[in-house]
Amino acid sequence: MHGKTIISIAVVFTLILTACSSTTVVEQWTDPAQKTAFNHLLVLSLNQSDSKRRVFESGFIVELGKRNIEATASYELLPDKQDLSVETIKAAIAGTSIDAALVMRQVRFKKEERYVPPRYDYVGDPFYGSFYGYYGHFAPIYTPGYVTEDTIVHLETNLYRVEGEKLVWSGKTETFNPKNTNTLINELAKTILNELSKSKLI
Repeated sequence: MHGKTIISIAVVFTLILTACSSTTVVEQWTDPAQKTAFNHLLVLSLNQSDSKRRVFESGFIVELGKRNIEATASYELLPDKQDLSVETIKAAIAGTSIDAALVMRQVRFKKEERYVPPRYDYVGDPFYGSFYGYYGHFAPIYTPGYVTEDTIVHLETNLYRVEGEKLVWSGKTETFNPKNTNTLINELAKTILNELSKSKLI
C-alpha cells in the first residue's frame, strides 16, 4: 500500500513539473548613465487587441501597486488603440507626473512538439521490516515515452525616460507553457519588475 502511494506521488509530481509554466529573462540591457529610480510609470502594451491590451496593462498596474509604485495604464489616457502614436502619447502625458514609460510588445508566439523519452524511476518503500521486504519493494517503475506540445511566448519590454525620450532598460523574456493569459501576465509582471528593481530603476 505504501509503495503504491509513493509511486502515485512520484507520477503526480512529474505531471505537475511538466505542466508548470515559467518565465525567464533571456536578454537585457541597462543604461549605466541612469542613476535614479522613476516615480510614476506609464504602462503601455502594443500589438494587441484593445481587450488584451487592457488585461496586460492592468496586470502590470496591480503588481506595481503591490510595490507601492505609482503607475498609469495607457488605456486610461488613450482608450482607443487607434490613438496610439508618438504624438498622442506625448500629448497625453504632458503636464502629468509620469517620468517613465514601460512599453511591452509580443515578438513571438509559437507551439512546438517535444518528445519526452521513456524513463525508469526506482521507488523504494520505507516501510519494510526485513531484507526481503526491502528488496521486494524497491522496484523500477516504467513510464513510456510520449509527445507533448509546448507553448512558448517571447516578449520585449523597454523602459523609456520621458525626459529626453531615452531608452534606459530593455529586456526580452521567454515564457514556457503559460497556463492561461492571467498566469502569463502575472509571471511577466513579477519577472520584469524584479529586474527593474534590481537595476534600481523603480
